[in-house]
Amino acid sequence: MIRNLSDLLRKWSKGWLVFSLFVVLVGFVVITLPIAQTASAGIEGLDSRHFYTPKEAFSVVAAYTEHGRSMLRFFYVTADILNPILYTSFLALFISWLFQRGFRPDSKMQMLNVLPFGAAIFDLWENMGIVTMLSVYPSQPVILAWLAAFGTTTKYAFIYTSFGFVIVGIIAATLNRFRVQ
Repeated sequence: MIRNLSDLLRKWSKGWLVFSLFVVLVGFVVITLPIAQTASAGIEGLDSRHFYTPKEAFSVVAAYTEHGRSMLRFFYVTADILNPILYTSFLALFISWLFQRGFRPDSKMQMLNVLPFGAAIFDLWENMGIVTMLSVYPSQPVILAWLAAFGTTTKYAFIYTSFGFVIVGIIAATLNRFRVQ
């Protein structure tokens, strides 16, 4: 299954598509970030932190107004579902495009193009945890906060690792003068 996904990504990795996804992703963030900031009244969201404790999580949830919690619940189950789809698609296709130009087709490195999907999975996990915390407030189930924090931290680990592979891909493709192997 992973090999099939990796092969499909390599097949779809066209420069124009990677660029188009980048433009759409940037546009999406430019549009949705102010909405999230308005809903959160300028309070740093849990999903933008690399780690948080249950005490910190519930302190943030408590700082929101009821209207803010309602808006954020809506945001996390709509716009913030699309965000991981966009950044995962962009990163997976960009890594595929770069690795096709930096590594041999039979290289095990080619399989690393599926790594961004880990970020998407844990981003959605994180969203479910945050939405649930917003929904059950004023209740404060500690295990739920730990699960959401695990999702957030793991999401960032996958994102940063994916960006690391983008850098590896840029170096390898540059050394190969961006020729398809």
